[in-house]
Amino acid sequence: MVYKVLMTAALCFLTLSVHAQAVDSSYAETPVNSKISIEGAVDVYYGYDFSEPLARERLYTTQAYRHNEFNLNWGYIRARYATDRVRATLALQTGTYVRANYAAEPDELTRLKAQANAGVKLGEGIWLDMGILPSHIGYESTFSGDNEIYTRALMAENSPYYETGAQLTTKVSEKLTMKFLVLNGWQNIAETNDAKSLGFGVTYNPNGKTELSYNSYYGNEAPDGGEAKRRYFHNVYASYAVSESLSLAGSVDYGRQELWGSDEKGSWWAAMIIGRYQLSKRIALASRVEHYNDSNQIIVLTDTSNGFQTSSASLNFDYVPAPNFLVRFEARGYDSKDDVFVGEGGYSGRNALLVTSLSFKF
Repeated sequence: MVYKVLMTAALCFLTLSVHAQAVDSSYAETPVNSKISIEGAVDVYYGYDFSEPLARERLYTTQAYRHNEFNLNWGYIRARYATDRVRATLALQTGTYVRANYAAEPDELTRLKAQANAGVKLGEGIWLDMGILPSHIGYESTFSGDNEIYTRALMAENSPYYETGAQLTTKVSEKLTMKFLVLNGWQNIAETNDAKSLGFGVTYNPNGKTELSYNSYYGNEAPDGGEAKRRYFHNVYASYAVSESLSLAGSVDYGRQELWGSDEKGSWWAAMIIGRYQLSKRIALASRVEHYNDSNQIIVLTDTSNGFQTSSASLNFDYVPAPNFLVRFEARGYDSKDDVFVGEGGYSGRNALLVTSLSFKF
């Protein structure tokens, strides 16, 4: 009887050991259909801001942040891992864009992380990703070379470039994609309060020429211990390829929140239109006009009577001397209701920027 018990126990032990080894080895093995890729980019620039900002740091922007200085706007290197069931991304970054946009992050090492996320496939067309993610909001993205114009619109500079949390992506069809998010907050890695924020996005591509997108955000933006300041934000954009040479895009933002230091609610809004024309295989022109209105100073603090009510127009020239290499020139003008541009010459409601850049992506 004892012998049978010992034999049974031994067989169970061996079975569990073999199973554990199989599980452990399957975890450690690289799947046959896995794919690892390395990519990166470098964007260097020289910009001249005619307001001659103090300490060479340009106001109301993160891109072309330094005045009268050759510098690195954004450099990053990104590693991706993907199979048909899991995926992961790790991207490290540096540059003046990082210095400006991540200034609120308390840890300097945290600012080096452009992306750090992992995801698992839950079903056909359904993925769950967690970590530091690109923002689901807005038409323009972080890397200058991926946009029609070198600098970002004011609406892009004052909405998230990145988010931290969990994102459920559902590809409803070949034309329709939806995103549901739970986030730490409005563009932050380190949490600032006990509340979590919610995000939603839907993108519709009815054909190869048109893209329509709606994106929203809701969250409490007050720091720990403060009275709740609930932010409601909506973004809509559309793009359309008129022809092989001409493309158009437009975007509108609207946000609402309890005012800082008050229980009353205030709002802000922004709108822009972009057009791009491909003159030849190597040369293109683009233009953008926009207006940003934050009279309640919810997003942009100016300490002026009318807040930040600013229009801007840009003209951009692109030249592609070689694959993945881009030379850009941009002239940009600003006109604000109040004297919000501060520099060596004092205060002014108008400003201008000239910037040129070289960027390479691999």
